[in-house]
Amino acid sequence: MFQSKGITRCEICGSGYALSWAHLKKRRYYNTVEELSDFNEVILACIPCHNKYLEWDEQVKQEWFKRLRT
Repeated sequence: MFQSKGITRCEICGSGYALSWAHLKKRRYYNTVEELSDFNEVILACIPCHNKYLEWDEQVKQEWFKRLRT
């Protein structure tokens, strides 16, 4: 899905190393695989950025998603 949209690097820092999904909400709030993998609910992040992302408050996360998905 990301590759078809031209996203092949970390959306936070641009790294191409060890990428994973950083979810908008905590994973426990998703009920289905479709919700977990919804393009508007995840960003592609390298492991260092993903770890930093987990420490951000909800407002900062919302701002990143708004910037990246609109």
